[in-house]
Amino acid sequence: MHKFNRKLLGKLNIATALFLAVLMIGGLLGANYVLAANTATQEASTAAATTISVVGKVADTAVGTITFPEGAPSATVSTPYNDVDTVSDPQVLSATVSEPVVRLKNGSGGTLNVTLQITTWNATDALVASEDYELETTGTATINVVNDVLSADGGAASVDTTTTIAAGVFADLYLELVLGAAAGKTGNSTLTVLGES
Repeated sequence: MHKFNRKLLGKLNIATALFLAVLMIGGLLGANYVLAANTATQEASTAAATTISVVGKVADTAVGTITFPEGAPSATVSTPYNDVDTVSDPQVLSATVSEPVVRLKNGSGGTLNVTLQITTWNATDALVASEDYELETTGTATINVVNDVLSADGGAASVDTTTTIAAGVFADLYLELVLGAAAGKTGNSTLTVLGES
């Protein structure tokens, strides 16, 4: 009987060993391997500088308002003025003695690219048909045409002027409106000047 039990235990050990081996192989074959991701999301942005100031024609006093005087329906208004230089010193377009409506001053430590943004003209019946600009080196005296498009329809717009202003330097901004066909309308818009390095 003792011999029989020993044979039986020997066969059970072999069976158990085979069972465990099969179990381990099955576990390894069915394993799921988790690999680290090989992609990464990228994000980038440019910061708009707050170091370009809108100032008067001569003084570095900040301008708060640019006013276009009243014009006939469908007329072009090219003599805006600012609240620093007042109505007595409006923009002048000339082949020899041009004067901007305002100057832009780069108060940062480096050269900035200038972007102009406007909000939609807040008025009924399309007060403004279009708005144009010119941005030139300060002191340029031969600005008699304003034809770079700021807003083709009086709506909100953002325009990269492709003009740069060096640190501590000024640029002259000229503006011009073409009014809509409706009479007796008033409205306003906000002009924002951004500088990006």
